Amino acid sequence: MPRTVKSAVRVLEVFEYFDRIQREATVGEVARELSYPVSSTSILLANLFERGYLRHGADQRSYFPTPRVTLLGAWVEPLLKPHTEVMRMMAELGEATGETIILAAPARDQAQYLHVVPATTTMRMHVGPGTTRPLVASGLGRILLSAMPDERVRQLVMRHNDGPRIDEEGRISLAALRREISGIRAKGHAVVLRGVTPGAGLVGMLLPIQLAGLPLAVGIGGWAREMRQRQVEYVNLLRGAVTRHLKSLRTVD
Repeated sequence: MPRTVKSAVRVLEVFEYFDRIQREATVGEVARELSYPVSSTSILLANLFERGYLRHGADQRSYFPTPRVTLLGAWVEPLLKPHTEVMRMMAELGEATGETIILAAPARDQAQYLHVVPATTTMRMHVGPGTTRPLVASGLGRILLSAMPDERVRQLVMRHNDGPRIDEEGRISLAALRREISGIRAKGHAVVLRGVTPGAGLVGMLLPIQLAGLPLAVGIGGWAREMRQRQVEYVNLLRGAVTRHLKSLRTVD
């Protein structure tokens, strides 16, 4: 296993933290949330400030990312830049539902959350960008699997079931998963009321675009009871938002 450079990991975790909270934060807040020593957190944020990646808030004690952070990776996936149609679509869905809106793509055997619009409801699920969930065992993961060949699905199920930490209860039935994927392909969407997080559910669908050859899926996530009661409404919202924002876009290779 490759060695981990602690300082590099911490820089990434700091930026992911700001992406989750989307506001200014003090040294103490960052240290407490990420379980870092206050002294090293202070030095790290000061270094990022000096390099132009953070700015001070109005009180001169808090920090906030600068546009330089936004521009760093904008050339990699132009469709994921702020104010593009994908981001507008997700913001619109968040405003319409108050629920968590998640964009995901496959990363090896995981579904990785690329962007998250946090929920605004009182009872909300807390997930952030960078979160990963098993492709074969999660709602968005199974939606992404519906875009993959059956043989790839079989390989992923075998790998999952052979994992050292998988007990009999955690094993995935290939036949049952194939039936579920077939249903997703036929309907064009999925309603998942039992996911990785207990009590959580999701209504989601594939997007008509890819990034670097990878399928993309978007989901409305929240408590399973709410997803069950509003599933028809949420499916219609998803279909309408995708049509308005993405049908005219071409896939980015």
